[in-house]
Amino acid sequence: MFQKFLTSAAFSLVILGTAPFLPQAASAGEQPNLLIMGEDADLDTVPRNNRIFNQVLRAIEGELQARAFRVYDETAVTMGVTDPQRVRRPDAEILTVARRAEAPIDVAVVFQVYAVAEQNPYAAITDLRMRIPMRMINVRTGEAIGNYQKAYAPGDLPPLPVNCNRDCILEEVGKHAHRVGADVANVIATQLAFLTEPRTTGSDAAITSGTSAAATDCDGLSTAYTLSFRSFDPVQILRVEEYLVSFRGYEHHRPMQSSATESTYWYETCSDSARLRRNLVLMGEHMDLTLDLDLRDNRILVTNIRRAQRN
Repeated sequence: MFQKFLTSAAFSLVILGTAPFLPQAASAGEQPNLLIMGEDADLDTVPRNNRIFNQVLRAIEGELQARAFRVYDETAVTMGVTDPQRVRRPDAEILTVARRAEAPIDVAVVFQVYAVAEQNPYAAITDLRMRIPMRMINVRTGEAIGNYQKAYAPGDLPPLPVNCNRDCILEEVGKHAHRVGADVANVIATQLAFLTEPRTTGSDAAITSGTSAAATDCDGLSTAYTLSFRSFDPVQILRVEEYLVSFRGYEHHRPMQSSATESTYWYETCSDSARLRRNLVLMGEHMDLTLDLDLRDNRILVTNIRRAQRN
């Protein structure tokens, strides 16, 4: 149990994550939670209920797990809120499912599989042409954080058997599922490594105690929260903003709405929700306020429970 009153120096250590009694956030130095999802609304793509599609999907998942990523199975984390067997799903449905998953998903990796037969113009050979468009979406913010297409031109893969029909083409794709999955996973891992590489964040702005919050290194995937502060007076709101910029992982914030009773901010950070919540609680203790926190997804409502005035 934290002491009710923290010294200014001790509070500064806590928000920077250097206090010995505050565990490091799980996100520090770790990879984001991934959900690999198939997009098959285009009728030319391989449908997600096809066994060949699932072979490619499992190959991607397995390769990412081998690289120490936390990959969640779509069926396991969404079967409680939707039918995991649905096919030909549009973009809006895919993103909604990712946000409603039972596990906290950070990044949705959405991919498609196209496969066609192409006759060689110089010989009686039918080649396999494949392409795997892929994009990554920050589930919490909706930001597109990566796009890539892996293509296999004629000659990159072995030729198709004679008189190979659509089912035959899919079988040939299945034979190369491991290679395709490894190639796509390599791109995903490379882009995520770039997005989560250590970078300098934080602020040198002095907090009200006169202690400066030193800039800190951040190595997690950035996310955004909507922070609403209710029943704070203007002076308290100014102090709240000073604390927000001093929290570890702080990157950017922007006022979204302000009134006499409530102020709302768009707050970007690489800290996870648990650390941000702890810092808000400690901020309330340091300001000698009684706060009620309501955390839902990436929305946090902070209400100042004001003491009744006595005559």
